[in-house]
This record gives sequence, structure tokens and C-alpha cells, in this order.
Amino acid sequence: MDATAVGVEFDLPFATPPDLDATMDIQIPALAWQPDPTGGYRRVLHLDGQPITVIVREANGGLHVTASHPHDELPDLLRRMFPDQVADLDLGTNPVWAKLRSRYRGLIVMWAPPFEALVITVLSQNRTGECVRRVYPALDQLCGGLMPQSLAALDRETLRAAIRSAGPYKADRLGELAALVAADGLDRFDQRVMHGPSTDALAYLESLPGVAHKTAACVLVFSARTTTTMPVDVHLFRVTDRLGLAQHNGKLTPAVRDAVISQLLTHGADVALAHFVFLLVGRTTCTAGTPACTTCFLRRDCRHASNPLSTEEQLP
Repeated sequence: MDATAVGVEFDLPFATPPDLDATMDIQIPALAWQPDPTGGYRRVLHLDGQPITVIVREANGGLHVTASHPHDELPDLLRRMFPDQVADLDLGTNPVWAKLRSRYRGLIVMWAPPFEALVITVLSQNRTGECVRRVYPALDQLCGGLMPQSLAALDRETLRAAIRSAGPYKADRLGELAALVAADGLDRFDQRVMHGPSTDALAYLESLPGVAHKTAACVLVFSARTTTTMPVDVHLFRVTDRLGLAQHNGKLTPAVRDAVISQLLTHGADVALAHFVFLLVGRTTCTAGTPACTTCFLRRDCRHASNPLSTEEQLP
């Protein structure tokens, strides 16, 4: 879209000035958005069969949206995609949570439609966000707007070629799960994921090809805003233990994973929505090999940083 050829513009106000770059860094819904050469992030949305290029930028303490074409649903859809911020979440009273909320207060907790979140999460399995960002727009364009019917209809070789850098072996599982969702109906799928009992939704998602707990939990957090489970990756597993928020024996088994989740969810009602902050901490300071304890903003509340005898053998 030519930045000067704008069909519609509007603002999304926020109580806290948003940090758009950090927002787009790590969350699953963010991987459908591309950095725009003129600043901000862009993607194509398909509304009533019409492709609409949308760009979001920081402006006036909120987000400014420009779109190639107007559509009555666009403002509400963008607000749903960018609903609230870490500063707004109930993360409990532990001092660690207070510092995490203060540090990342401008991050927007994003939302994505369930099927889109599912496909992006499958693509991201064992792949970087940068890889998924390259693959997803081409797949969306190939489908003429990502829908279960259009994805299921793709020839498998065409699908393998389109997602090659994200793992061509994922073509079969994507095609199979798309066919299952298409046969059941997208409305039914959305209902089961977003409005059904969370335990049933988790079990249903885990029954789909190539979907285990972490993938299912990602979909539920980012699409249903669940408060009863969350994805557990190596960063969350390591960082929450070091901070004393959820202790474990160092082995990420299903039983230990569930125990970690249960411990974390006792801290505050919205902890699941903020799970990705541990990935941000784990990638920057609280790394596995040699954590940068002396420069970490959490060092005064971290049992690992305060223990000079701690070793990597003791904590993963």
C-alpha cells in the first residue's frame, strides 16, 4: 500500500503509551504483521473477500491505523486485535510481578482469530518468529485469505513449497487439521475454542494433528484469553524457577509442567495472558548459559542472582 493512498485512518487510544516494537517482538498474533518500511507494522486483512492492507504506528499516546480501504468492521476488529496492555493486567502482589508489569507496561496483549492463531503456532513450532513472519504472508496470499477451506484445498506439494523454511513436513498436519476444521465449520471451531469450557477446548485442540499442549495453550491464551492454562517453554520454565514464582525439579515433564502452571496461576487472574514476558526476560538477561544477573532489573528479587553459589547444574 502506498502510504499516501489511504482509504481510512483512525486511532486506537491506550491509557499507557504503547511500545509497538516490543508488542510485535514475540507474541503469536504479532507474527502475522510485517515491519513497514515507512515505520510501524503492516498486514493484509480479508473482510468480506476484500483484501485490506492495514498499517499500525505509534502516535498520540496510542496507535494510529491507516488502511487501504474502508470497512465498517475494521475499527472494532483492530481494537479487538489490540485490546489491552500489560499495565492493565491483574498479576498479583508479588514484587517480581510488580516489576515485570512496570517494565513491560506498554506492551499490548494481542488477540488473533482461533484458526489464524492455530496455523501460526504450528508454523512456529521449532522455528523462529522471523521465519514465520516470512512464511505466513505468502501462505495467506496463496489462500486468498487464510481460511480452513482454502488451506485444506491446497495441493500438498504447493503447501510444502510455501512453508518450506518453516518445515515442509508441517504441510500434512496443516492440511489435515484444516480439513477437520472445515468439515466441522469455522463457526463451530470458534465456538469450541473461545466460548466452550476451557478444559474441553484444550482437549479438542490437542486432538488435532500436530497439536500438543504448548500449541493448544497458545491458541487458548491468544484467542480465548484463557485464565486456566498457559504455554510453558524453556524460558518460562527457567526464569520462573529462578525468580521463585514456580519451583520445580528441573525436568519438564507433563506433570511438572502442570504443576508450574498451577503455581503461576495462583499469583493473579491475568497471569496466563502475561506468560510471554518470561520469554522476553529469558532472551535478554536471564539466559540459560550465563545469565546477566548484575544488569537484570529483577536481580534484587531473584534467588538465583542473590546466591553466588548457584550453578547452571542446579537450575536449567
